Amino acid sequence: MEKPPPSPPPTANSPQWSGLNRDLLEKIAKCIDTRTDVLHFRAVCPTWRSSTPLPPKTSLPPLIKLPFPIGPNPRLNPKRRGHFTLKESTIFSIEPITKISNSYYSTTKTWLIKIEFLTASNEPNTKVLLKEPLSRFAFEGLNQKLPKVLNLLDYKVSEVSKVCGLEFVAVGKNPDEIDFNEMKSIRIRKVVVSDSKKDQDFAIMAVHTGAKLGVWKMGDKKWTNIDDGRERALYDDAVYYKGKFYAVDINGLAISVDSSMKIKKVAHPLPRFGFGHGGQFKYLVKSPDELFLVDKYYDVEREMFEDERVDSDSDSSDFPLYLMVYKLNEEECEWVKVKSLGDLALFVGDDCSFCVSVKDYVGCKANCVYFTEDSFSKGGRDDYPGYDTGLFDLEDGTASPLSAFPGYSKVFWPPPTWLKANSCSSGITAVTSTFNQKLQITGHSP
Repeated sequence: MEKPPPSPPPTANSPQWSGLNRDLLEKIAKCIDTRTDVLHFRAVCPTWRSSTPLPPKTSLPPLIKLPFPIGPNPRLNPKRRGHFTLKESTIFSIEPITKISNSYYSTTKTWLIKIEFLTASNEPNTKVLLKEPLSRFAFEGLNQKLPKVLNLLDYKVSEVSKVCGLEFVAVGKNPDEIDFNEMKSIRIRKVVVSDSKKDQDFAIMAVHTGAKLGVWKMGDKKWTNIDDGRERALYDDAVYYKGKFYAVDINGLAISVDSSMKIKKVAHPLPRFGFGHGGQFKYLVKSPDELFLVDKYYDVEREMFEDERVDSDSDSSDFPLYLMVYKLNEEECEWVKVKSLGDLALFVGDDCSFCVSVKDYVGCKANCVYFTEDSFSKGGRDDYPGYDTGLFDLEDGTASPLSAFPGYSKVFWPPPTWLKANSCSSGITAVTSTFNQKLQITGHSP
């Protein structure tokens, strides 16, 4: 076969990307959504780097002190004083740029990891914490399994999702002495933030004590209780989607809350199954086009789902869990059952939920839901993923421990073999040549 002609040499009319006007570069940089993409933008050439300032390590407004408590709690020690601070973690996808020679089942092309920056400054050396991707805990012992140096010129790094949480800061005497009942007001179930980059429009929704909803807006002296008019409302999850907060209760009833704090019911409760409305816990997952509801059933009777596609001969058919997936039809105020997710994979955890296309994240299983309970680990936190971390396949209606899927569990664990090119040590460092920063990573809580 005749070789194609060589590319013509640059001419006077060829675009000189390094010579783009500084004002134009600044406008382009402002249109980039994620910090990682801004860092990639800066890495193109010295001109682009000098035209764009190093972005902050968090998208959150700095140094916010949030009121405590969020809502009235008769069991809370009235003498307890303190405030909340807002923390942010990012779920990253890491892929090798060079071709992987290993077989599909021995490693993965995509590795998902959650990272929390422990300092908000832009200093060259910044400590970060590696966390379990579907829970709020730090990975135990992960730093011993990673190379000493991670050259980001060899990897494609993308932001998958942001995860927020509240950390209580006690003031006064004995700040570390917190009893069990006080923990109920300090450990917040779910925290979501608005997309607005303007401080005055920044808002937070929290599912807090007693499964109630609270909203705080920049400048507020206290949290606003969300009262949907019902005597007893218990909420499972919340999300920020298309300019509004959405929340779902234990029965599947969903509401939206806009920037003016107007509350609107957007979905009726789910049809009754067994003794209640759907499963025992509900998750909201947003995609670019849909808002999904994942309904989790524990200790299920298979006969409850006799109209579903359940493979009774499957080895995993005795796994005591079943999931049902719905999408929101806000015009009809209802949840519509989803039979297939196509090339999408949903991930639901105790502090975050997100959605990816397997076309963009090779190694994830399509038409499935990855899930976990309170912990991603097994037993003494020395083996991953644990038994209660699993995968539900919508195609055959079965759930199995994630470890039963060797071709797909490695997207989380163990760290891929292509990250082990260098000798292991107690940390991992990202060289400065790509992102103009150095990361010192620890596998333990600070």
